Amino acid sequence: MGRNDDQKKVCGFRIEPGEIAARLVEHASVRDAVVVAHGEDAAGKRLVAYAVTAAEHAGEAEGPELSATLRTHLSACLPEYIVPYAFVRLAALPLTPNGKPDRKALPVPAPKDEACATGRL
Repeated sequence: MGRNDDQKKVCGFRIEPGEIAARLVEHASVRDAVVVAHGEDAAGKRLVAYAVTAAEHAGEAEGPELSATLRTHLSACLPEYIVPYAFVRLAALPLTPNGKPDRKALPVPAPKDEACATGRL
């Protein structure tokens, strides 16, 4: 029947994506965030963080700089196995008619987002 909460199993660990998103929003340049698990390939599921930057910080960090900044921030307060694999910057989160984040409408990470995440540019 599945779970009725948002817990996901990633790399053998049960994680709560909402907790990771809450830590992302604690960063000064992030206004809103959502974390989802993508994929079911040989590498397994991977966490992807979608972040909306605050207006006053919108031009400060782009691409690899933003990914590195957010990765460092999360690494300081979370175990390494739940730090997202990729970070995607969005202008706004897609919303359902009820005003909640529409996780199904989030874009699949582009190869450049994954390259930023792993250090391959």
